[in-house]
Amino acid sequence: HYSRWHGVCGIMAFKLRVELLGHEQDVRGCCTTPDGTIATCSRDKTVRLFSMESPHHFETKAILEGHHHFVACVVYLPPCPNRPNGAFFSGGNDRTISGQTVVEPVINMWDAATGQLAASLTGHTLTVCGLAVSAAGGGQLVSVSWDKTARIWDLSSLSCSAVLTGHEAAVWAVLPLDDGSILTGSADHSIKRWRGTTCEITIKGHTDCVRSLAKTEFGFASAGNDAVIKLWTLTGECIMQMTGHTSFIYSIAVLPTGEIVSSSEDKTARIWNGGECISVIQHAGSVWCVAALSNGDVITGCADAVTRIWTRDPSRMADAATLLNYDQMLAQQTISAQEVGGISLDKLPGLEGLEMPGAKDGATKIVRVGTSAIAYAWNASESKWDQIGTVVDGPSGSTGGKVQLNGMEYDKVFDIEVDEGLTLKCGYNYGQNSYEVAQDFIWANDLSQDHLDEIARFIDRNANQGVTLGSEPMPARGADPLTGAHNAMYENSGASLSAGVPA
Repeated sequence: HYSRWHGVCGIMAFKLRVELLGHEQDVRGCCTTPDGTIATCSRDKTVRLFSMESPHHFETKAILEGHHHFVACVVYLPPCPNRPNGAFFSGGNDRTISGQTVVEPVINMWDAATGQLAASLTGHTLTVCGLAVSAAGGGQLVSVSWDKTARIWDLSSLSCSAVLTGHEAAVWAVLPLDDGSILTGSADHSIKRWRGTTCEITIKGHTDCVRSLAKTEFGFASAGNDAVIKLWTLTGECIMQMTGHTSFIYSIAVLPTGEIVSSSEDKTARIWNGGECISVIQHAGSVWCVAALSNGDVITGCADAVTRIWTRDPSRMADAATLLNYDQMLAQQTISAQEVGGISLDKLPGLEGLEMPGAKDGATKIVRVGTSAIAYAWNASESKWDQIGTVVDGPSGSTGGKVQLNGMEYDKVFDIEVDEGLTLKCGYNYGQNSYEVAQDFIWANDLSQDHLDEIARFIDRNANQGVTLGSEPMPARGADPLTGAHNAMYENSGASLSAGVPA
């Protein structure tokens, strides 16, 4: 394993290697194959395959089109008796209008050799948000969904061979183990270990939705909306937990070194060694997914529609001009004051505040430059502060005042996505009855009455803090982890009526 000293002192710091372009919306999932092909999936309804032409140049090998709504996850199945060519599987979001499903959730299977759609697997009733493959039975697929179930698919008959029921909320994460058992992580805050259709053990420890699972040397790792990474033995004993992210953790992976890499709503990917965060990789938006390459490089998929590869190997790093362009892009972004808990310009230090080094890699500091508040992050590998954006006020020029909506003033304005690309705003004032607000919202927008409880509970829990549906109070950036709808300029977060995830 690399030592903590290596990461902190920058000897093995990650830097940008190459950007993979082509997607038109958020990159939500990524995976790799032994020959170096990288597969990515996106809210733009496509899966893309990228092949390496040189260490700094990847070509789009194929665009896999066949989904009719957002693609949430992708996984690669190596050649096996059931699928001699190997295959890619991609899971899709469902789409509802006024409570009626108009696009069924689906798992598409693509021939890895030809890129052709080979089959579509149906059975889940809500978004398929996680996929994993195993060699069991000659090759099988496991899927998890917002419908609270996991399904095991026989790839010779292309049929569902088992349904795992027992979670009380959406199932987000799945991890097959070498002994044939399966782990699932859920929005009910639990992890379950299954053998066949029997739950052998329920593991509790997270305080919010479990979003990702990864195999480690001594067991497995988990992470989720509580912004904590936990290491577990296979018997369910928590042996370590790691904190440092400031918002939801969406994805984790394990590097060949044994280090863990994580991606988060806080716009960073982080490298962890021995329980400590040793490196922070800044991004321009939410980092939805992360994967590890066999050479130790890291793949990230971001809300800015770009997939990036990061490396520690100087021979594979991008040239100086490309690295400078990326740093400048980060510096030009704006950050809502709500993201950093509100600011008072006259109380901020000036540039002299940057004379002291940061306490750790990725530590942030806001300083006053003229009439602007500028955010910086400590770059431990180069012992300097990097500018990561300009902090701007929320609506009406203040971080704590009323928000204007349709000519009215509200204490809060919630974003609620009701259809693809259609987000409606719901105003709320402190002291209002949440059910009355939810009912008025439903009537005003001709929505299904089925959503009343979901909206009301969401308002109840989030009326006095800026958190997202399904989360506990914690720093939030105003993005809905269920749909990806961003509301960075408001201090609240969004909800999705098609999510099917209980509040």
